[in-house]
Amino acid sequence: MRHAPVANRLQEWREKRRPRGVSKASLARRLGISRSYVTRLEQGKVAPCLELALRIAQYFGCAVEDVFYVQGDA
Repeated sequence: MRHAPVANRLQEWREKRRPRGVSKASLARRLGISRSYVTRLEQGKVAPCLELALRIAQYFGCAVEDVFYVQGDA
């Protein structure tokens, strides 16, 4: 059985928070991941593990579903 790819609204959330200083580098530092991994997440090239998805949602103060979704369900 083939699973639909996971997509995200990470870049959109980061842009909303930009006035508060949320850059790729600051997000990466806060989450303990590399800046290049944040870039790949935003581009949809990788999907985070559940723990990281939860930490990202917590960082932005929203539900995981507000950031990540299964393509075709948006």
